[in-house]
Amino acid sequence: MNGETRNEKSNHWEEFTKQYYSIDPLPLIDPRDWHDQPVPERQWLVEGIIPHRAVTLYSGDGGTGKTTTAIQLIVAVALGLQWFGKDVTQGRALLYTAEDESAELHRRFAAAVTKTGRTLADLDDVRVIPMAGLDATLAGQSGGKGNIITTTAAFAKLTIQIEEFKPRLVVLDPLADCYGGDEINRSQVRQFVQKLAGLAFKYDCTVMLLSHPSLTGMNSGTGLSGSTAWNASVRGRLYLTHVKDDPDRRVIKVVKTNYGKVGEEIPLMWDDGGFVVDGGNDPAAANMANRAADEVFMDVFWKLSTLGFRLSPNVGSTYAPKKIAEHPDAKRYSKQKMAQAMQRLLEAGTLKIETVGPQSKRRDILVATVN
Repeated sequence: MNGETRNEKSNHWEEFTKQYYSIDPLPLIDPRDWHDQPVPERQWLVEGIIPHRAVTLYSGDGGTGKTTTAIQLIVAVALGLQWFGKDVTQGRALLYTAEDESAELHRRFAAAVTKTGRTLADLDDVRVIPMAGLDATLAGQSGGKGNIITTTAAFAKLTIQIEEFKPRLVVLDPLADCYGGDEINRSQVRQFVQKLAGLAFKYDCTVMLLSHPSLTGMNSGTGLSGSTAWNASVRGRLYLTHVKDDPDRRVIKVVKTNYGKVGEEIPLMWDDGGFVVDGGNDPAAANMANRAADEVFMDVFWKLSTLGFRLSPNVGSTYAPKKIAEHPDAKRYSKQKMAQAMQRLLEAGTLKIETVGPQSKRRDILVATVN
């Protein structure tokens, strides 16, 4: 080879390239093959905002409830329910998280599933991989020079789990622990997102990546962190943010979707361990939420009454809202929510207050007016 001319070396390289290409050619499509074939329908995980078989970046300021709302999405996918008023495609769901340990995840999933009226026993289509305290890095910069991003052993193990469990949704939480490259390096960012997209394509799943925005991203309202390549590389991007001067309200903003409408906002309100759609001034939404709370109050009221409990409308050891909120079937409604429900039921005439007992020990109790 040392005595070869430049032309001879070039010929050898061309021959090697042709042989390699014959073994591993580039994917090539002739659009004429699509003629008379049905156009594939667009697939969504969440109608209009989270595309299927793609990577969606879900960012949110610290403490906004990113993980909580993501867990509510996991539960909605597994049970085939809506996610904050949006239709969801049912399937299995997998959470890979480095933020919370098992006990905290237990609490969060219990709160999320309770809001649906179901129990943890119904989540047979959910799996959780708790990586808190462990090395959760899925890909990072290789040891050599350059911008090459390589996957880790954790990525290989996660891939095996995805292949075996076949989830429709894979949630990775958070970006800072899953990605070991440079957040502001465009080349590295695109490589990492492409590796996640490869999982989505190969295993027919949606990948949702949770992240914290930078100070610039928070101040600008874009929710971005590091390089703009994050926004350019993913197919969808959501941003969860606080509502100014109201600690209980949030808004999910659709800041990017390659296949749908940008700019949509989903208003949320904190409610006993999770979030619900904020109806604002919508009487129908408020009435629906109130009816659900009233039904829980009466359901537990009847169960306790059957056991001989006499509940009181007055604060004390038998205070009805407190006793009902402590009951396992109270669906995690707080004492305050149950107090509001009691007041509505009294005003509607469903409940009434009776005074019982001897003259020396009179006390007020709640009585249902109908059986």
